[in-house]
Amino acid sequence: MPEMTITLFLAAVALGLFSLFLFFLAFRRILGRQEEVMSTMLTQYDHRLADFAQTLNDALNQTLPARITAAISGSLGPALGAQQSPASDRQLPEHGLMRLLELARERTASDAAVAVVGNATNEPVLATVGLSEAEAAQVGTIGVPDYRGARAIQVSFNGDPDGTGRAAGIRAGLAVPLLDEPGQPGMLAVLTRSSDKQFSEIDITTLEDVLSVTRPALETALELREPDAVPERDPLTNLYDRPAFHALLDREISRARRAGDPLALLVLDVDRLTSLNARIGHLAADGVLARIAGFLRDVAGPADLSCRVGGGRFAVLLPRCETRDAERLFERLQATLRQHPFEDAGVVTVSGGVAELLRADDASATIVRADAALGLAKGAGRDTVVTAGRRA
Repeated sequence: MPEMTITLFLAAVALGLFSLFLFFLAFRRILGRQEEVMSTMLTQYDHRLADFAQTLNDALNQTLPARITAAISGSLGPALGAQQSPASDRQLPEHGLMRLLELARERTASDAAVAVVGNATNEPVLATVGLSEAEAAQVGTIGVPDYRGARAIQVSFNGDPDGTGRAAGIRAGLAVPLLDEPGQPGMLAVLTRSSDKQFSEIDITTLEDVLSVTRPALETALELREPDAVPERDPLTNLYDRPAFHALLDREISRARRAGDPLALLVLDVDRLTSLNARIGHLAADGVLARIAGFLRDVAGPADLSCRVGGGRFAVLLPRCETRDAERLFERLQATLRQHPFEDAGVVTVSGGVAELLRADDASATIVRADAALGLAKGAGRDTVVTAGRRA
C-alpha cells in the first residue's frame, strides 16, 4: 500500500511537471506569436509611412500641369514682345538677358537688339534678338565700342550682310554701355533696317532706364564667371556640384552660340528616393547615389559634363549634341541600373527630362524646359525619359 501511494505521488508530480512544461511552451508560443504580429504591424506601418512620405514629396516637387504643358509646347510665360508697365520691369532680372533685349527693342521701336559682353581674358559673349545669322555675324564684328565717356554711340552698316544684294539688312544702330565695371566692357544696342529711322535722345534715355533695372543682376551674374575657374566637386559623388553646374551651363551656352553648335541638357532624378531613405537608411541611400554617379560617369561621353544638382537629382550637359544623344545616354544609364541591382535596395530606377538649347533660350529657360519634361516622365510612371519639344 505505501509503495502504491509513492507511485501515485510520483506519477502526480511527473504529470504536474509535464503540465507546467506544456503551459510554458504554450505561453512562449503565444508571446512569439504576439511578437510576430507586432513586428508585421510595425513593418506595414513603416512601409505605409514611407509611401506617404514619398507621395507627399512627389506632390511638393510636382510641377504645375499648366506650367509643364506650356513649357513642353514652347509657350512658357508671357510673350516676349508683350507690353509691360514700368512696375513690372522690377521683375526683369528673373527673365535674363533675352528679356532685356526684347524690352530694349520694343521700347525703342527697333527691328533688333544685341548685347555684347567681353573682357581681356574671355571671348566676347554675344546675344541677339531679331537678327539672322548673317546679320548677327555682321554686328558682332564691331565688338565693344570705346565710348570715351559718351552716353551712347550711333553706328551704321552697309545694309547687305550676305552680299547678295537682296532686301536691305541692318542699316543703323544705337549702342549704350551694358555694364558699369571698367573691367567688364559691354554693349547694349538697338538696330534698325529702315534708312529713315533716326535714333534720338529719348531712345538713349529709354535704354538707360531699361538697363537701370537689370544691370545689378547682370553684373552679379558676370562676377561669377571667373576666367579659367576650377569647378567645384560634390563630395559624395565627385561630380560637379550645383554652383558649378550653373557656371558650366552659362559657359556652354556661350560657346554654342558663338560656334553655332547644338547643346543638350539631360536632367535625371532617382525614383522614390524618399521611400528608399526610409527603407534602407540615409547612409545606405547615399551609397546608392554614389554608385549611380559612378554609373553615370561610365556611360557619359568624354565631353559630357555630369553634375549633381541636389538630393537624388543629376544633370548632364552634352556639348555639340542633340536631344537624341541625350536620350541615348539615358538609355545606357537605364540599362546599367537594371543590370546592377543594389544589395539593399534592389533595382533602382531614374526618370529623365531632355531639352535642347533653342535660339531664344537662356540658361533659366533651358532648365525650366528640361525640368518640365522630367515632371512628365515622373507622371508617366517613372523609369522613362521625356524630351521637351521645339518651339515653332
